[in-house]
Amino acid sequence: MKKFWTKYLKGTVIVKIEGEHAETFLNYCLNHNIHLWDIRRRNESQLELHMFTDDALHIRKALRESGCKFTVVRKQGAPFIVKRMISRGGFILGLLSFFVIVFLLSNMVWKIEVSGADPQTEHHLRKVVDELGIKKGKLLFRLPDPREVQYFVTEKMDEVTWVGVTLDGTTFKFKVVQKELPEKVEVTGPQNLVAKKKAFITDMFIEQGQPKVERNQLVQKGELLVSGYIGKDKNTRTVAAKGKVFGEVWYRGDVTLPLESSFETYTGNNIHKHYLSVFGKNIPIWGFSDVTYDHYEVLEEEKSFRMFMWELPISYLRKDVQESERVVRKYTEKEAIEKAQEMAGEDLKSKLDDEAKIKSGKILHHTIDNGKVKVSMYYKVIENIVSEQPIIGGD
Repeated sequence: MKKFWTKYLKGTVIVKIEGEHAETFLNYCLNHNIHLWDIRRRNESQLELHMFTDDALHIRKALRESGCKFTVVRKQGAPFIVKRMISRGGFILGLLSFFVIVFLLSNMVWKIEVSGADPQTEHHLRKVVDELGIKKGKLLFRLPDPREVQYFVTEKMDEVTWVGVTLDGTTFKFKVVQKELPEKVEVTGPQNLVAKKKAFITDMFIEQGQPKVERNQLVQKGELLVSGYIGKDKNTRTVAAKGKVFGEVWYRGDVTLPLESSFETYTGNNIHKHYLSVFGKNIPIWGFSDVTYDHYEVLEEEKSFRMFMWELPISYLRKDVQESERVVRKYTEKEAIEKAQEMAGEDLKSKLDDEAKIKSGKILHHTIDNGKVKVSMYYKVIENIVSEQPIIGGD
């Protein structure tokens, strides 16, 4: 097999040697290390044999001394194929152009499919996707990974619960699960409004019903705030009490924070390396500098190339080398208390509705133990304390 490839790459010729002293020609070649093989005698004055193309250029002296004639019967091997291809440059250029065009078309976005979304949500989704550069005609290896697209779209769209993103050939497919918001049911039956927690009444906005409390009054959980009974004596009737009753509610929050902590963070320095991966072997094409960072993380992103519907064993690999460092964060006692107070406030805000407002907050007490500060906070919050209670039968 090795000899075959050597002959193919160097190129060989089949030649015809004519003359009465053909043996003299053979002896000269053997003495001067000219390789011959498959020697056949056609008749008394004619031989046919194989030899390398390079050696064929050094047999003039042998022909002259032996008085033989030299005729090329056939040419074989890579050099002659390349020569024929060069002579047909237009055909080769067209063939290469065809494969390049097919390769590019096989690695472009040709379709974006959205399923499970109503027209309004689909329109919003396509606008969000457009921000990422995902459009028809865009090269796939220049677009973000489907997992990154999924995370970005889910964060940007509040009206969806989940978005599945897959890349099927040249088609991006988005499967949407929309949030099922409960329909707002208009109350048609009679009802009272009661307090859902203990509070001091601060303000009231009653649309319908009979108020049973006043401002600055302390109410307990379950206490009647607005009655669904209106009118007097025989003219009494029931309605669906509506309105908002705001009260001052008290919350307590506890936060524990270490005075000293360490964590890894990126410095902002990075090196980008680009590779062409062929059958699993990475060939550098850009970014040849050595990594000199003491601490770093390597983030890899690989994108496969396609030809028609088949995935090629060739891919583009990008490595981002991010320099990192260990940072030790230390708080003084005062700083730790302030930070814990801030964290407690943020935590409380995340649990309140949009109408609620934190009126004030103060520290009840704090302790330091085993390098940690524990802070207990006390908050006054103004919020709507109304809860609906249907009026059933003779209640």
